[in-house]
Amino acid sequence: MIYLSFHIPSLGHTCFKLGALALLWPLTSLAQNTDVCRGFSTSISLPSAQVLSVQSQMADAGKNLKSFCEIKVAITPVAGSRTVAIYRLPSNWNGKFLGIGGGGFAGNLSIAAAQPGLMRGYAVMQNDMGHPSENGLDPSFAVLPNGQANTQGIIDFGHRSTHLSTTLGQQLVKSFYQQPLQRSYWQGCSTGGRQGLAEIQRYPQDYDGVIAGAPVYTPLVYSNAILRVQAFHAQPGSNLIPAHVPLIQKALLAACDAKDGVVDGILTDPRACTWNPAQLQCKGTTGPDCLTEAQVKTVQRVYDGVKTKDGRWAAMPLMRGGEADWVVRMIGTPEVPRGRNSVLGAPFVSHIVKANPAYDIMSYDPDRDLDEISTGIAGEHVHQQNADISNFLGRGGKLLLWHGFNDPGPSPLSTINYLEAVQEKVPTHANSVKLFLAPGVLHCSGGPGPDQFDTLSAIEKWVESGIAPTSMLATKANEKISRPLCPYPQVARYQGQGDILEAKNFQCSAP
Repeated sequence: MIYLSFHIPSLGHTCFKLGALALLWPLTSLAQNTDVCRGFSTSISLPSAQVLSVQSQMADAGKNLKSFCEIKVAITPVAGSRTVAIYRLPSNWNGKFLGIGGGGFAGNLSIAAAQPGLMRGYAVMQNDMGHPSENGLDPSFAVLPNGQANTQGIIDFGHRSTHLSTTLGQQLVKSFYQQPLQRSYWQGCSTGGRQGLAEIQRYPQDYDGVIAGAPVYTPLVYSNAILRVQAFHAQPGSNLIPAHVPLIQKALLAACDAKDGVVDGILTDPRACTWNPAQLQCKGTTGPDCLTEAQVKTVQRVYDGVKTKDGRWAAMPLMRGGEADWVVRMIGTPEVPRGRNSVLGAPFVSHIVKANPAYDIMSYDPDRDLDEISTGIAGEHVHQQNADISNFLGRGGKLLLWHGFNDPGPSPLSTINYLEAVQEKVPTHANSVKLFLAPGVLHCSGGPGPDQFDTLSAIEKWVESGIAPTSMLATKANEKISRPLCPYPQVARYQGQGDILEAKNFQCSAP
């Protein structure tokens, strides 16, 4: 048998037994001040993995952290693929494993993302999705220096990094604690939501429960982004100015806020609002108090969405009431003149689909190009549209979807579509999938609606006790407002008496 020994600072000598591809941490190899990690001795199959560091982290009351052992590993299954995963294993382990998702084009290795799970006793897994950049707006990993597509990096980003980090982490956790895992859960929003869907579609054994918020699972996310940029910026007079946003919001709320029985600045179901922006069209001098004809057309276009000539959605309609994010997303700022959609959603096409960073998104034509962004390497590895999740649901898995109803990025309508597709494809397990829409909430957080709710407790109770969530209490930091979030298609209805800012005075009911 061949052994390879090398030195890691603060760890001592680490041995790889190459014949069995097993990784050993002798008890005597740990340096001083590694109390949390001391006792970690394991012999498990770790093909193509290298330990980068093992560090003890003592409790820190100021950061609201209890002590944990942090293990960083590089996973290289094939040439051109390298994923860094971090496992944070708490001293007060609850017997469970929690995977945490990334955002934009990046994974998430931050302690801040791990902190809530660690405080609840979870062994937490995070990974960089196959590339080291922590910038969610950086798609450069998808194109190699020679100008060719980084196929292995895109596969990692699509699904492989998360799966391998999960299975390796589950082995590490069982060996570290010398106990079996009780449950494994996934939690993520946006890209993290897509990672969750990839897991249940491609690797149904990995998790018992998945929380997928605002999942960017469909090519429409990127077509949406480009077409919305085009709507605002195609012509010199088509864009709005920031002052138009409160103008539109005021008129829209005056027309629609009371439709749900409560005047609170939140549209419970924005689909019920049909306010026409032509009501703000200038009748004389133009300026911040009215919209030109071209600006009216811009607003109406994004509210209506865009379809191809054969009737398919190319850009889902923006929900009325979500205008608070328009300046950053589409109108633009001095730092990002075309808005964040131009540097977050749109570069998916230039980098991952076309491997051409110089691609002009203003040339995108959905009748010609939608099929291209739906197929190829993106369609095979990044989009996660398979509604047949019978293998995951059949073994008792639960899927909790949620989406801000005023999300100006990935459309909540797409998530509704996915729920309905699963219900149709796997009708015998339809009750194992639920969607919660958060009125007044933007992309993963923000907006006038309450955006803080405990999905992890909900999925735990559902998986472990068989009690499906019938509502979730949503609150908002530093504001006195709470509401029940309801399983789709139910909505929260005011009961006619009591404070409209208190959830107890609302009840989930049919729309």
